[in-house]
Amino acid sequence: MGVVAPSLQDRQRATEIAGQFDIPLLDASCRPRDLEAGRGVLQLIDGVPSIALTGRDVPGAVTIDFADKSMARRRRGGHNELLGKAVGWKQAHAPGVLDATGGYGRDAFLLADLGCQVTVCERDPVMALLFGDALMRASASGDEWLASVVARMRLLDRDAVDLEASVLTAVDVIYLDPMFPLDRRAAPAKEMQVLHQLLAFEAANRHPEAEAQQAKSASEEQARNAQDAALLAWARAQDVRRVVVKRPRRAPAIPGPAVGHCLTGKSVRFDVYPVS
Repeated sequence: MGVVAPSLQDRQRATEIAGQFDIPLLDASCRPRDLEAGRGVLQLIDGVPSIALTGRDVPGAVTIDFADKSMARRRRGGHNELLGKAVGWKQAHAPGVLDATGGYGRDAFLLADLGCQVTVCERDPVMALLFGDALMRASASGDEWLASVVARMRLLDRDAVDLEASVLTAVDVIYLDPMFPLDRRAAPAKEMQVLHQLLAFEAANRHPEAEAQQAKSASEEQARNAQDAALLAWARAQDVRRVVVKRPRRAPAIPGPAVGHCLTGKSVRFDVYPVS
């Protein structure tokens, strides 16, 4: 991972980010497609950070933008209705939600649009940078509706399982959206390709020996199931009313306790686990 800023106006911030993350500051003329394949580059263009994979024949750079038209389309398309039902949203009651697996923040944004106070945890520092920058841009956009939505979102750049108990006092629902495996039968969205690659880098950097041992002792799917089960067990042990897990429509439930009930859409399913 390195950081590059083609424009002189972004160079100072790029230098600060490189120091913050202890990553190389690349030459301004550097292009991700010309670098060794299989890595990631943090780009700053017109002040907006994005992530690009290196090498050729890879998807373009991705960022987080809550003002993007796709967010409004998701809202108009009713994506928030099924999600709202899953977390127990009612006209007279918008529950407090902890999104323990932030990612691109789309579901967190939809929940905040419904009126929920949403705390988002993102443990990957690069994704947290993109997320925090997106919140600041939305807040300063001059769009009253957009600013009001992100005002109900709070970002914590840490692993949810390390949260202090005080953070959970206002939380009614813990929302989990574990990483879906890439569907090799179809071309996956570029956002998911980039996120899969980025998190693979992060895992390898955190526990290189453990990762190597894991590759010998268990399949990728078994390892993912174990991680998801551990996260679900942690969530269900908290003092909340329910835990909601987002899954591919036809995927099995996370190994562990029985699902209370399911809400199924065209491509995804929400598994609801009552807690208290």
